[in-house]
Amino acid sequence: MMNGIIDLKRSTKIEAWLRDIGCTPVPVPLEPATNWAVAVTIPPGTHMVVFNLKQAPRAVIVQARMVPLPAQSEAFGALEEDSRREFWQELRSTLNREFTEFQLEGAPYNCPAAFVVSATRWDDGLTLDSFARTLSSVNKACLDGSAVFEEHLGTGGPAAVGGEFAFKKIDVQ
Repeated sequence: MMNGIIDLKRSTKIEAWLRDIGCTPVPVPLEPATNWAVAVTIPPGTHMVVFNLKQAPRAVIVQARMVPLPAQSEAFGALEEDSRREFWQELRSTLNREFTEFQLEGAPYNCPAAFVVSATRWDDGLTLDSFARTLSSVNKACLDGSAVFEEHLGTGGPAAVGGEFAFKKIDVQ
């Protein structure tokens, strides 16, 4: 079982690694279930939280939560039933990856309220290299999930200028 000193060392190491790869870790308020948590933004703008749970003291979790814009939710409402099913199937297929987990929030075949992508690294395999690949895997899954929204529902306005996805990024703890 991890004690506070060892856990603090891991948090400090993770923050140093984040700086090494060009991120700026920002502490986030702790939830009762977390030992530590920091927020980071990975280019081109995916906001993630890296944290450790009290119930899994040997794990470092990387997580991002994506929420569609109101215009995308509205566009989803205008889709025919077959198009809604196709959207859900493509989104699930896109997010289903070997090194990440995902959760879709909302009732099936309605516009998802959000999707969450996460990945867990355990201390026996936690290296800078494995951690950086984990950040990359979560980022790529979020970008690809956002692309499904973009392809099926459009951007809803000028947020797509310059190649940005029309998604509001929200950190979770």
